[in-house]
Amino acid sequence: MLVLPPTLYEIIRRAGEWRLIDDIAAELGVPPESLMRYVEEGRAKGVLQVEKKTEVIYELTEEGRVRAAEGLPEYKLLKSAVCGEGRCVAAVPQSPEAQIALANLAKHGVKPRGGVIELDAETYQRVIAVLEERQKALNSLDTAPRELIEEFVKRKLVKKMEKTRIYVKAVAVDVKPAEVKTAITSEDIATGRWRTYVLKPFDLGVEPPEYPAPVPHFFNEFLDYVREVMVGLGFEEVRGPVLEVEFWNFDALFQAQDHPAREVHDTFYVQWGGPVEHVPEHLLEAVGRVHEEKWRYRWDRAKALNPVLRTQTTATTIRALAERGEGEYKVFTIGRVFRPEKLDPKHSMEFHQLDGIVVGPGLTFKHLLGQLEQIAKALGMARVRFRPAYFPFTSPSVEVYAEHPRLGWVEFGGAGVFRPEVTEPLGVKKSRVLAWGWGLDRIAMILLGIDDIRDLFTKDPEKLLEYYARWTRYKTSTGASGVRFTL
Repeated sequence: MLVLPPTLYEIIRRAGEWRLIDDIAAELGVPPESLMRYVEEGRAKGVLQVEKKTEVIYELTEEGRVRAAEGLPEYKLLKSAVCGEGRCVAAVPQSPEAQIALANLAKHGVKPRGGVIELDAETYQRVIAVLEERQKALNSLDTAPRELIEEFVKRKLVKKMEKTRIYVKAVAVDVKPAEVKTAITSEDIATGRWRTYVLKPFDLGVEPPEYPAPVPHFFNEFLDYVREVMVGLGFEEVRGPVLEVEFWNFDALFQAQDHPAREVHDTFYVQWGGPVEHVPEHLLEAVGRVHEEKWRYRWDRAKALNPVLRTQTTATTIRALAERGEGEYKVFTIGRVFRPEKLDPKHSMEFHQLDGIVVGPGLTFKHLLGQLEQIAKALGMARVRFRPAYFPFTSPSVEVYAEHPRLGWVEFGGAGVFRPEVTEPLGVKKSRVLAWGWGLDRIAMILLGIDDIRDLFTKDPEKLLEYYARWTRYKTSTGASGVRFTL
């Protein structure tokens, strides 16, 4: 007979057939994660069969829970209609929720006229019946049609997740429960009671249960906030790949192929056996010609097509410049970049950049400084400083600094006016291009008073709570007055 801990014995007793461990936990009145070490022990002892199945589940988002309780905007708006004499009329209020309602009612052929929605009774009943079905589906996702769930996912009312479910089944062996001990006393030995105990060994191979973070991660929210600020300032977001070719990361930016930044100690090169990205022939020829004429060396087309992890998000904005060419526009990008740095409180081999360009005729260096100050102020930096600098692809150029609460003045970015050697090969000959790249990790450190860049990615619950509180105070203060966060 095999002697087992009481909890494992109870699991086996309930698992004559395949059972979901969550159901057994509910019967025992304990959380499922508290049973996992017994499940692993049962499998190791050969008394339990265990299967893990990954299932797709759908859950309401925070907004979805509000809509499930209060009603979908389009349903609420149409329910407010007053019906009589074969007509139903609903006034459309001036509110963001009403705009959402109208956008969704338009899918059913319902459009306002003069600030009101007017429908005949038959059409009203048909549409309201459809909306009632959607409202019911939002409150019962388990039985809702798949097409409605996918619609709710697109509207961010429902989130799609993968969850691993664990099933167990007992193996037919003779077992009995016994008290579990992690230590025995001299009395246990003298009386022989130790023979009735289960001596629990430590199994360091058992994975601990995962617990959700106590708050949303402050740095993710900070990046989203920066994105909102840039859109609010009239910029359009563009995106690009993390795996770049040297052409976009360096060559199109007039960085010579023997530039120190292109050495292996400053760039992550990638061994890639797949297809190489197609770069338009006219761009290869134009950029190669400028390199050979200006830098006076033989430009290597094959090197320009080498894959690298991008070292700067300027690779994305230069792509946008090549695609859009002449004109008047403002674009930005936020993304991760990679450099072989030594990890310390101020440096990381992976960090985030905010890159932007402003394109138009007659733009000057003073316009650039004004644009940078406007963005800094919108983010809550009370003061920034500029210092002359050199970059291969801009002239004139500056480094940008802001004051950290404890570290003093910290450089967080560079900026300048794109040189003609950059813009002309891309077909931009009449417009001037203002450009900058800012390190968002350092900006977050400055604004939130964080001393160590590694803390931006912390999973420590106490630090997450502390930094989230700082983030909340920062966002409140900048949203109200544009004042820089102080500790």
